[in-house]
Amino acid sequence: MASNTSRSTTRLARQAIRSCSKQSTASSYRPAVSFSTSTARLTENVENVEQQQQQRQRPRWSYTPERMKAPFSPHITKDPSRRIWKVNSSPEKLDEALQRFLGHEGSRMLSDELKWLAVTHKSFDQGRRGFNDRLAFLGRQICVFECTQTIISSPSSYKGPENDPFADRREPFDDPALRGIDNLFEIQPSDVFDYKKLARLAIDTGLTEVVRWKPRMPDNIKGSGFDPIMAGAIYAIVGAIALQRGGKIASRIVRERIMSKLRS
Repeated sequence: MASNTSRSTTRLARQAIRSCSKQSTASSYRPAVSFSTSTARLTENVENVEQQQQQRQRPRWSYTPERMKAPFSPHITKDPSRRIWKVNSSPEKLDEALQRFLGHEGSRMLSDELKWLAVTHKSFDQGRRGFNDRLAFLGRQICVFECTQTIISSPSSYKGPENDPFADRREPFDDPALRGIDNLFEIQPSDVFDYKKLARLAIDTGLTEVVRWKPRMPDNIKGSGFDPIMAGAIYAIVGAIALQRGGKIASRIVRERIMSKLRS
């Protein structure tokens, strides 16, 4: 009986030693693998975080987002030279153009992102860095409003309809507050804000050198929409100033820096 007990005790001791030896071997082997794997993953995660931080530090206007880049180009051009078109990438040059256009403090009226957005057309980089369509729409409404108000407030030179067959029977209603409306028969805001006039203003102030766009035909700039694009950039700058500084300052810019030069 005692011998059976000793045998069972010995057998249990052997099993315990074997299980302990297996656990020690596994524990000595597994942490090495897990440690090396976790270190590689940690290094990879750190590199990804650093890369993301570097991308976040770059201004939005200066690069195309990685996820918006296609692995191939869907556009097939017969003439490869048409793909080559250089645009401005210097913030100093942009500030100089804005100072000539808006005045001495023109470069400080807008934030950096808003500056580049206002001078970027949707043809540049397929619109992946943002474009100025909405700013141009807002700026155009402000320009039309200011021009209409200026036309109405000017002295009226309209003398009424000629050869009125009922002139001896009736007298047209006349009020000093409404006399300026007759000026709209002679001139419209579209006559003042003509595309050619706005493009000429952009050339004179140097905005044409900083507007980012891609002409459809580099050998035919006018045929690629040069005048409307430059006019849109001027409208977009007005809209950006309205968002950044308010409507009063935008209206003053329209009167003093745009309309005074277009009507002179």
